[in-house]
Amino acid sequence: MIFALLLAGCGGRLVSLGDVFLDAGAFPGWTPAGEVELFDRENIYDLVDGQAEAFFAYGFEQVAVRRYESAGGAVLDVEVWQLATPADAYGLFTVSIAGEPVAIGNDGDADPGRRLAFWQDRYYVCIRARQELPDADLWGFAEAISAALPAGGERPALVDRLPSDGLVERSVVFFHREISIQSQLWLGGENLLGLGPGTDGLLARYQVGGAVAQLLLVQYPDAEAASAGLAALKGGGIAGLLAADARGKLLGAVFGEVDEAAAGRLLTSAISSR
Repeated sequence: MIFALLLAGCGGRLVSLGDVFLDAGAFPGWTPAGEVELFDRENIYDLVDGQAEAFFAYGFEQVAVRRYESAGGAVLDVEVWQLATPADAYGLFTVSIAGEPVAIGNDGDADPGRRLAFWQDRYYVCIRARQELPDADLWGFAEAISAALPAGGERPALVDRLPSDGLVERSVVFFHREISIQSQLWLGGENLLGLGPGTDGLLARYQVGGAVAQLLLVQYPDAEAASAGLAALKGGGIAGLLAADARGKLLGAVFGEVDEAAAGRLLTSAISSR
């Protein structure tokens, strides 16, 4: 087993990623198919060749993985991702949502019988079955791992700026870099807004009448950077841009097919002083 001691988040508790995995006999009917494998920024390409940048965008530090087999030959893969901060773990969770909400960790997401994922403190956990399994098996692993990880981890404060009226459930994506939202909003692929580790961003969908709008918020380190981002956005020829403005360190923009008046109201609600 690979042991990687690390100081975890606000709790200040030492955690070994190797220790969060179930050993032989810990969960009836399942046994490890091998040792825990650990991947860091140097060898992550061996695990996610071609996708590493998507994880680097969330302060990736390391990931531990282990495969399990059941007595009947079923296979289950467990991944525990360690990110730089709880906000990064939340972000990786939001960009990975693909199922239905479940109550585990801080937020959970599941495809019943096939996948169960959640974030907790600065960790993102994903459990995948190679074939459909009883939900109890997935939950058994998830609950054991959750109990072994530090509790807590707050959502980024920027989330509180999202207007609740019309917000599409589970549509929020938290990000630092453009790569994290490219599949939902194309900004040109050349970092037009000057995004990076020092910026916090949100992208969320809103139902406005019979149409859908996308609200983009970016918190910059300073007001000058926010103003520069606004100027670049307005001059960038980005399709679907309806309204954009900056207030202090905060840039906001609305995209979609709603009318400009509705877009303006949504934007004002999001970036007004609070």
